Amino acid sequence: MMTGGVPLLLSRERLHRLLDRPEAPLSVLAAPSGFGKTSLVRSWVETVPCPVIWVSLEGDLVSRPAFWQSVLASATRLGVLDADLPLPAHAEDLDRSDLPGAVLAAALGEHVTTRGPVTLVIDAYERLREATAEVDADLLALVRDAPGLRVVVTTRGSTGLGSPGRSLRGDVQLIGAEELAFTESETAALVAAFAPGVAASPAQLHRATRGYPLALRAALLALGRARPSDRLPDADWQALVAEDLRGQLGSGPGAELVRATVVPPYFDEALAAELAGSTEVKQLLDDLAWNGFGRWIPFTPDRQVFQYVDALRDAMLADAAQQPAAERLRAAELSAWWLHRQGSHEAAFEVAVSHGLYGVAARVYALLVAGNQDAITSTLFDHHLAAVPSRALRQYPALAFGRGLACHRDPALRGAAGDFFRISAAWDGPRLSDPTPGEVLLGHLSKTVSLRLLGRFAQSHRAARAAEAFLAALPEADAEQLGDVRTLALRHLAYSHFQAGDLEAARSATARAVAGAGRPEVLNHTAVYAVGLSAVEGRTAEARAAMTLVDDEAWGPGERRTYVNALGRIGRATLLLDAFDLDGALAEYDGCESFLHTSEFWPFSTWTLMHARLGRGEAAAEARRVAELLRRTPPPPGMTPEPNGPRTADGQHQTGSLGAAAVRGALAVLWLAAGNRTKALPLLRGGGRHAGQLAPAVLLSRLLAGGSDDVLLGLPALEQRPGHTLRSTVAVLTLGAAAALRAGHEESALALLERALALSGVDGARAHLMYLPAADLAALRALADRADNGTLRTYLTGLLPDCFPGSRAAVSLTTQERAVIAAMVLHSTRSAVAAALHVSENTVKTHLQRIYRKLGVNSRSAVIERAIELDLLGRG
Repeated sequence: MMTGGVPLLLSRERLHRLLDRPEAPLSVLAAPSGFGKTSLVRSWVETVPCPVIWVSLEGDLVSRPAFWQSVLASATRLGVLDADLPLPAHAEDLDRSDLPGAVLAAALGEHVTTRGPVTLVIDAYERLREATAEVDADLLALVRDAPGLRVVVTTRGSTGLGSPGRSLRGDVQLIGAEELAFTESETAALVAAFAPGVAASPAQLHRATRGYPLALRAALLALGRARPSDRLPDADWQALVAEDLRGQLGSGPGAELVRATVVPPYFDEALAAELAGSTEVKQLLDDLAWNGFGRWIPFTPDRQVFQYVDALRDAMLADAAQQPAAERLRAAELSAWWLHRQGSHEAAFEVAVSHGLYGVAARVYALLVAGNQDAITSTLFDHHLAAVPSRALRQYPALAFGRGLACHRDPALRGAAGDFFRISAAWDGPRLSDPTPGEVLLGHLSKTVSLRLLGRFAQSHRAARAAEAFLAALPEADAEQLGDVRTLALRHLAYSHFQAGDLEAARSATARAVAGAGRPEVLNHTAVYAVGLSAVEGRTAEARAAMTLVDDEAWGPGERRTYVNALGRIGRATLLLDAFDLDGALAEYDGCESFLHTSEFWPFSTWTLMHARLGRGEAAAEARRVAELLRRTPPPPGMTPEPNGPRTADGQHQTGSLGAAAVRGALAVLWLAAGNRTKALPLLRGGGRHAGQLAPAVLLSRLLAGGSDDVLLGLPALEQRPGHTLRSTVAVLTLGAAAALRAGHEESALALLERALALSGVDGARAHLMYLPAADLAALRALADRADNGTLRTYLTGLLPDCFPGSRAAVSLTTQERAVIAAMVLHSTRSAVAAALHVSENTVKTHLQRIYRKLGVNSRSAVIERAIELDLLGRG
């Protein structure tokens, strides 16, 4: 039951009877602002004999889980739920559930069974915005599954709950503007109760105001001060209410209190006293509520907060803006910190930004990230960050980082993100006075991530090292206070290490992050980094072990297919590739568009897609798709060219990340499978810190060109290239074994395969087996049979697709046939070719007939074109 000593309003028995109807467990009061929805329900619940959960929504709740957390928090604060079921337990249940309404239904159902009915009031339902449809469904299920529960919703907007079909079926009772408007008899009762001496009849008031409750109240107050000869003006009542409310406040203590307290969207008695500089505020606030200027709403069982009606607050904010700057800023700062302490972080941030308190805004943002590991990916502050001027962003890099993330999440704005990331990347120490460890760590983290998103992977790696040094130097007590933000930071630092090719540092940071993850949802968000990075590196056993740490019940609604699980999806897709389950690998990304094309994990998700489509025979189409994406400006996330980094064959800066090099290597493989060596060669000529990622494709190109002994000679250099992962090293050894077997070196082939198995294990990285032409794979399997090596047979087994069906033609060319092709490039006639090679024309003719057959062509120009594609005129 609500408490707090709020004065009673006019009892509207007609509407109370509607809300009392037992056959309507869910009632929706839908009408514009000022129709008295909240006041009506407030007076009605005073007559309800059962406990009431009052939830007044604040800001724009775009998240279904956030809504149910608000419901749960109110139920707990108001003492409706059992004391032995504390908030944290319920909160974790809601986080894990795909149907959060069902979780609360179960809790309320237990309460109803043991203690009796409960009423749930949801005020300002329109603030759910995009989450409305989901919560609509939850509420319908809630009243169905929890008999004895009654739900009342007030809203200024539209909701599917109020659809005519639901009203006709009796599922929902809709009370709209027409019902909420005062009837003429109710207007008469209002006049008799509160303004018996006004110079207007109830009929006149009703006609002029059309029964609009707030207009009636404003008119009554205005007429109470008017001379008997004054007539009620005929005007737009929405505008009249705002102006009248401002005018009625006048210059008395009530008006001064409103001007002093209008900045926060709601406040308690203590904040009001601090803002007004007086302890005598309770009676003034009660008077304001009595006169329709605001309302008390429940916040805890023994505490209420006050909220002005929207029309008054809008009008008085303009008046407050004319106060001296020092007073305005003092009120804004007090309000922002008070709201932050109440958990209204978005409102606190909005107040700080709108009043130019960018230092406060930066600190609120830093504290929020430090206390909420998901805040770094949240869109909650995006539209407020857009209002922060450039000078403030430069002064407070944390805000620039947040603005950069907002742009980076939006494909239409991604090109502008770099300007903001360059500000946070230049962070060189705390900009806030007396910073907390969490705020300093956020500075390190924003610098590390910003550099990474700018494509400066080597610098990001160094920044990650500096962040780890900061963590290592913290006293144990300070480190423990960081909580989840330390885990958040470590996994981001691990990703920077990984992209820079420091795999050992990445593994270490990931392990520490996993070890420090406490709550199940935090462990999920962290363990997927171990899944994805281990699988991509080729450490499949570690990836599978990390998968066992992921609790499917601990995911928040929808999280399985979002950014927070991107590396989990990538890891599982990679393991499926190693099992040659190509369709399964592709299916991992079903419904994952929210991160698949826009997150910085793009190189690794694309790498898995490229291999799956290679195996499905779609190499040419996939190569064209990826090549087109790489040509765009800006390039895909994670593929930004690194300033001052190594250059490609055409003089362009290469992307300096391991993931980007892996994409380039996979793209070269796709072009080779498509028979287009011309497009593959420029990719293969790249070097840089991660040249090892290109080594398998380089070796494959030489194999497809018919090499064997010369391939073996180049194998050590390819194996020693920088930037190898275990996966790329094993691929090089396996392809090297195929080359050794072609050259007749069976012992060398076996030795290379045994080295590969020693590195990865029999059930380790195997997706690279798709690079083997079918004849080479068959020859390696025959070798395993001859050696009676069961482990090797297991490694080579599986239903592998033949991704290079045309490769045997090039492999079977003789040395003389290659010489003929080379001479054809320089000489236009058969006789000239014969003279250059010192053979007869008939010999050249015989060689040409064999060449045509082997290459599948029938003209001189086609021979030359095919020779260029297969690199028969020179090695890459």
